[in-house]
Amino acid sequence: MNTEYPEISTLIPHRSTMLLVDRLLHVDEKKGKVHASVGKNHLFLRENGTLAPEVCCELIAQSFGSCESFRRLQKGLSLEGGGYLASVRDVRVFEKAHIDDELIVHTEIMDACFNTYIVRGEVFCKETKLAQATVYLFMWQGKEPPQAV
Repeated sequence: MNTEYPEISTLIPHRSTMLLVDRLLHVDEKKGKVHASVGKNHLFLRENGTLAPEVCCELIAQSFGSCESFRRLQKGLSLEGGGYLASVRDVRVFEKAHIDDELIVHTEIMDACFNTYIVRGEVFCKETKLAQATVYLFMWQGKEPPQAV
């Protein structure tokens, strides 16, 4: 199935230096694949030309957010809303990304309850797995997040 995907900037609120992902590659009911480039002006690029390894969690979060927004669009739902990275577990960094690397971020929804998603993510450069983590994301629809009771 050949799917046209919208620009990432129409799916998540991040802009300019904080927008770390650049295009959707594949989205299905639970899984997603997103592309990210490590350019010379990348916000998390260190002086030695490597990407700060902890950024893998934000890459996974933005990738999931983009995929989930696309899923909402496919269902005819509004993209009005927001979300944030609430927690991170089981982070493992195997290799560092370098300037000019092209990254592929895989995400999979492991569970979801009360607007909170548990997502397993992996970051690759070519065939090499750079990092993996489980992230907990809170997302809502509408102008403001739901109030706790």
